[in-house]
Amino acid sequence: MGYRRTRGKKLRMTKSKKNNNKPKLNLTVREEQRKKLEQMASLENRSLSNLIEVMADERWGRLVEQQGIAYAKTVADAMKLKLDMDNPADREKLRRAVLDLVAGRKLRKQKGSG
Repeated sequence: MGYRRTRGKKLRMTKSKKNNNKPKLNLTVREEQRKKLEQMASLENRSLSNLIEVMADERWGRLVEQQGIAYAKTVADAMKLKLDMDNPADREKLRRAVLDLVAGRKLRKQKGSG
């Protein structure tokens, strides 16, 4: 970073702004799909690239939730609990059971070392 002289004083020059351009992603889609995407973007008052970003974020969120449910099913099976992991109330029961299990182990460790 350079300095600039003004009436005998040195002033520090401001940093140049960083390039905030996003890396490009070239997609090849069929003409029919491209038209659908353009219509969706137009209806939602978005740019096509922004629409694709939003759709990707939404899809990612659904996948994360599905993976979490699959993991919860595995944990419930390991604990021999008969719960429906698609039901939020049952997922809460599993969460509480796991917390109780962890808390119980912590208490036993504290009693054993104390």
